[in-house]
Amino acid sequence: MSNKVGKFSQQGQDLTQGTLWKTLLILALPIMLSNFMQMFYNLTDAFWLGKLGENARNAVSVAGIAFPIVFFLSSFGFGFVIAGTTLISQYKGAGKQEKIKDVVGQFILILSVFSFIYLVLSLFFLEDILHLLRVPAEIFQISKEYIFIILIGTIFMFVFLAYQSFAHGLGDTVSPMKIQMISVGLNVVLDPIFIFGFSFIPRLETTGAAYATLISRIVATILSFYYIKAKIPIIIPKKRNIIPDPTMLKRIMKISIPASLGQSMTSFGFLLLQGFVNSFGTVVISVFSIGNRLNGFFMMPAMGVSNALASIVGQNLGAGKMKRAEQSVKYAMALVIGIMGFGSTLLFFYGAYFTKFFINDPAVVQIGIRMFQVTSIASLEFAVIFVFMGAFNGAGHTRATMLLNVVRLWGLRIPFVLLLSGIGVKYNIYEIFQPIMELFAKPFADTPYDALWVSMVISNFVIAIWAGIIYKKGNWKKATIHD
Repeated sequence: MSNKVGKFSQQGQDLTQGTLWKTLLILALPIMLSNFMQMFYNLTDAFWLGKLGENARNAVSVAGIAFPIVFFLSSFGFGFVIAGTTLISQYKGAGKQEKIKDVVGQFILILSVFSFIYLVLSLFFLEDILHLLRVPAEIFQISKEYIFIILIGTIFMFVFLAYQSFAHGLGDTVSPMKIQMISVGLNVVLDPIFIFGFSFIPRLETTGAAYATLISRIVATILSFYYIKAKIPIIIPKKRNIIPDPTMLKRIMKISIPASLGQSMTSFGFLLLQGFVNSFGTVVISVFSIGNRLNGFFMMPAMGVSNALASIVGQNLGAGKMKRAEQSVKYAMALVIGIMGFGSTLLFFYGAYFTKFFINDPAVVQIGIRMFQVTSIASLEFAVIFVFMGAFNGAGHTRATMLLNVVRLWGLRIPFVLLLSGIGVKYNIYEIFQPIMELFAKPFADTPYDALWVSMVISNFVIAIWAGIIYKKGNWKKATIHD
């Protein structure tokens, strides 16, 4: 097996040798492109749904409401994806090939059970969640139909994400990117066909976007199985690897449970924030929906670098090369700040044009201008957080990422939304502090929803500082497989 950067074999790619900045870029660029493709699922939906004439605002609102709900319900499975990359990269760095098969075998067991429970519970409680979020009556039924279809599609998404985590751990970021490109390309083609109708396909409008996404994710799943057999058959487990292994299951759970809790508690917080947004009607819902998608789109480079960093850190810690792992974090931070500095500048100055691209509604555009001027700063801060989280996840120290995620939302963002929006004053929360709360809420009296954007900047800034402190302490430098 060659150690040359970029050379991939059935055993994977060795990330413990070679020029570090080149290794990071070669890994990160396909992940960035893959993440951009993933965002196109939602961006494509928002674009075509925004062309439905008088139904455009309602349609975009439905897609916007669906995002935090699906994120919350599927967040419990994301911890397993992180565990897959962490363990496979560390075992790869340590040269323990048989252990990689054990990881994959145990994942088959875990994801089979999880997918069944996830689908049953999420569909059973869907209507209750929509009521809890105060979804406007005029879009309640269509929201339920749209999200029902999307939830079925997430089962296929989990299969692809599992394959992606295995491939990333081995140092292959190109194959998952190819699958993502094919899947998203298919979604781009199918969206207008199912939304507006074509030939024998009826006009389905909002639910048409959901069916296009479902079909595209099924195709991604089929391609994932093909690539495993064609590119990395060496990780296909034997029967003995699928028999429940308490030691390996415990190791997977040690990484995945904190990551899943952090994701689920964060996404539940976003559900509450979505309820706050929904109370202002479809104009603010549309702006929030567009903002989530575009901020997420511009965050893709940081997410790509973070995922690549996790693979590099994992392999090097597994191989006992701590200094190389540390150096990779420094390169990643420099790269992310450079890219996101440019992206945040675009959002700050051209937010109105981005908003008009989706909905050319004066009321929506006006709020969108203010939103992007603030959230562009928050995005740059969050990019820095992502780099530190990539290092922690690669090491398997997901408790740190859990704490950062939970405090960012529950300890800072939600309290500041309550404070700045005036909700705390309205419902006499902490009555003893009423005069101070009224003072903070006064600037937002006419536009209380602007508290959402400002709270992002405050919470991300504090957590970025805290993440840096955790990183400096260095407790993350011990590989999980050595515990």
